[in-house]
Amino acid sequence: MNKIKAFFKKQKVKEYINITLGCILVAFAFSFFLDPNNLVIGGGTGIATILKNTLNINTAITVFVVNAITLIIGLIFLGKDFFLKTLYGSLAVPAFIAIFNLLYKLIPTQEGIPWINDKMLVILFSAFIMGVGLGITIKNGGATGGTEIPQNILYKYFRMPYSVSLWLIDGSIVVAGAFFIHDEGEIMDPHLILYALIFIYISGLVMDQIVFSGFNSRAVYIISDKNEQIKERILNDFSRGVTQIQVVGGYTNEEKSKLICVLSSSEYYKLKLIIHEYDPNAFFYVVRASEVTGEGFSRK
Repeated sequence: MNKIKAFFKKQKVKEYINITLGCILVAFAFSFFLDPNNLVIGGGTGIATILKNTLNINTAITVFVVNAITLIIGLIFLGKDFFLKTLYGSLAVPAFIAIFNLLYKLIPTQEGIPWINDKMLVILFSAFIMGVGLGITIKNGGATGGTEIPQNILYKYFRMPYSVSLWLIDGSIVVAGAFFIHDEGEIMDPHLILYALIFIYISGLVMDQIVFSGFNSRAVYIISDKNEQIKERILNDFSRGVTQIQVVGGYTNEEKSKLICVLSSSEYYKLKLIIHEYDPNAFFYVVRASEVTGEGFSRK
């Protein structure tokens, strides 16, 4: 029992270190690339950029307030467990933005001109860096708050796919940015919308590679001598269904049971730790489930 507690304590520390690294990368991409160039790419940082240009409000303060509001909404509609998992990332990102905003001022630049003002370079590098940061954070069970919370609410109550809510929410913020941030004499800047679309696409691809499956689910097949313990953990920790079937080894002719379950990206990585905890020699394999229907994944 003490070994199990020590394992999970060590694992928790590792997860929080990785989530912190992810938050640092997200904040760095915003403070050094997106914010100086007034690029709105959706989310809480996009709202912060709009308010900075229209009302001259500090971006770190805006991100903190947006995250605080969405956290309270998440606590009401999604429960205490989700709130605690998201709280750390929601506080860490604006804190690092505030630090990086101060560091950015130390870079010698011409007044009013960003240190990198080639918007395509800015989009490419910031999309990659932020995609890596978000991927690391999600992979370790964390979240950065902001628009991720309304996305989860729309999925829980209306079964709206994350891909749809992502474009709906972030797309609205991007369009608002194009209307409010533009050169004098223009009604709106369509270039901001095109840059944002490129950013969302690239960062999504990078994040997909980091978390291994992006918005897709994973079907996990497990054969172990500790299947009963693993099955109990799946049922209790994830509230997911499990199918148990009898199989016969082709080489040994021994009869064993095989567990089959479908999980989300972050849940899969937690399940892998659980499998190794009970049976380091367990045989399991994972396949991408590009489409899943049924309770817990989509509206019937």
